[in-house]
Amino acid sequence: MRRWVFVCLVAAFLGTFVPQSFGAGVGFKLGFSLSRLTQTEPDSPALDWNGIPFASVGLAFERRWGHLSIQPEALFVRMGGKYVIDPANSLENRFDYIQVPALVKFSALPRGHVDPFVCGGGYGSFLVKARGVLEVGGEKTKADVIDNYRRFDYGLVAGAGLTFRYPGLAVALEARYCHGLANIIRDPAPGDSLKNRTLMALVTIVY
Repeated sequence: MRRWVFVCLVAAFLGTFVPQSFGAGVGFKLGFSLSRLTQTEPDSPALDWNGIPFASVGLAFERRWGHLSIQPEALFVRMGGKYVIDPANSLENRFDYIQVPALVKFSALPRGHVDPFVCGGGYGSFLVKARGVLEVGGEKTKADVIDNYRRFDYGLVAGAGLTFRYPGLAVALEARYCHGLANIIRDPAPGDSLKNRTLMALVTIVY
């Protein structure tokens, strides 16, 4: 099932590579993300993971029909979280993904100078790097932990924002939430689960 979700997301992404005469637009995205992990363990209290900040960057490909549009994207994002014992002792997991969201977007004023919009859909992500950072007594030790986690993550996306249109240019400001559905632990014990949660603030420049 997860493979089919990924295939559908990639197909939607490739489907937007059409001539401008068909109403397609390309945007450059840059933003800030704050990610955390949610964990469940049946036999012990789950760790309370804090958020970690990171920059996000990528491209958006939008095809519009009036108020509605389809917007696949390709983003580089960091997910993960940090468990703090005290100021000198902590554990941090950093997961770097290539994320492909596929969104349906509704624009209230598609021809207006200021256009409020909402969007929603799903995402598929491929894990390219996973690093654990253990801090003990103020000294940090880093380790490659990619073998402990699944390469594919997927989930739901919801967002809202404003598009400001100028001659030959549009700038969109957006707040977005990504809700991971996959248990990213590679070989979890019965009842063990670790899932991604991310808040994002994005700026998109569309030519």
